[in-house]
Amino acid sequence: MDFGLSREDELFLEAVRSFAEREIAPRWVDIDERRWPIEEVAAKLGEAGLLGIPLSSKYGGQDGTFLQAALAVEELAYADPSLATPVYALLETAWPLIVQRYGRDEVKEEVLPEVAKGRAFIAIASTEPQGGSDVASFATKAVREGNAWRLYGEKNMVTGVATILNLPYGGGAVAIARTGRPEDRHRGISLLLAPLKRKGVKSPGFEYRDWDEIGRHGLPTGYLRLEGLEVPEEFLLGEVNGGFKLAMEGFDLARTVIGAASVGAARWLLDRGLEWIRQRAVFGKPIASYQAISFKFAELYARLEAARLAVYKAAWTADRYFRGQADVQAVAVAGASAKYLAVSLAVETALEVMKWFGGASYFKETNVARVLLGALSYYVGAEGAENIMKLIIARGVIGKEYV
Repeated sequence: MDFGLSREDELFLEAVRSFAEREIAPRWVDIDERRWPIEEVAAKLGEAGLLGIPLSSKYGGQDGTFLQAALAVEELAYADPSLATPVYALLETAWPLIVQRYGRDEVKEEVLPEVAKGRAFIAIASTEPQGGSDVASFATKAVREGNAWRLYGEKNMVTGVATILNLPYGGGAVAIARTGRPEDRHRGISLLLAPLKRKGVKSPGFEYRDWDEIGRHGLPTGYLRLEGLEVPEEFLLGEVNGGFKLAMEGFDLARTVIGAASVGAARWLLDRGLEWIRQRAVFGKPIASYQAISFKFAELYARLEAARLAVYKAAWTADRYFRGQADVQAVAVAGASAKYLAVSLAVETALEVMKWFGGASYFKETNVARVLLGALSYYVGAEGAENIMKLIIARGVIGKEYV
């Protein structure tokens, strides 16, 4: 069993780290304070080839592996632990890949190269005001009218709508909508790439507003009301009423790279904490000399190593799935495990490091609290709350007939 990276992956990681240290790390606070717009960050990511890493070069991608995508997101999170930059990159890893796997050729050829350049963004429009985890009960409807669909309903917590409207091409949202009867539940769900701005022109038929988030300020998230938004027939992903499994696959993939982002943020926290406990003296000794500090550091370090391995295994499992060597259930369990372990670790590490810094951590200048507030977005629910991760793991391992 080899725990090392291939030479190709090592060179890739070195290139990403060099880019992140040069371009992102010096300005991550500017991103969080919205002094450096995420659209300009996206252009930098596109130039560096860090958007849509697993996409085919035919569509402007890097022909990369999902493991490489996870490595890149981890490094971006270390450079920007507020998580705005890595979340942008991870969303543009998972959902454009779903478009590539299940979209029509003409749509892939039009949209995906723009995503890879940082000129377009693909969001996920899943959660509805009444809840987010029970996808099969969603009420947003897609109604066929001639050679197009019309979307009616509400989506909440959609990341990047304002970003789409600010980018040169624009982009759209992978929308989960009901095309069958409500009683059909998951068998009546379809997946559509809803164009919110296409070729520089804003689409009619929707309204949105951004929420005022407590953290990760650099990448906006908001509410989307669909009022007959037109989706051309060719923007349907997969088959009519066959979208549920495709959406679940997207979430399974996204959770792996969410885990990678959380690992990067936890790494940053532990490194800053290590610097602090070595230099901060109390009663004539560095606080690292007290077991209350050093033992907790050791615990978090060990958990970070475990979480990172879980993320890498989940990415490796995804790559095996794409080669036909693993089933989607294995991807689901591995992705949920990675997210569960890494996100909780990032939050707990932030809280512990804040205690090491003491009162100084309460000020923006220390920057530790920025990381806590960014990590909380995934801790409390985005891409599935903690108990949903436990449910996915339990059903996948114990069996759906028992859980």
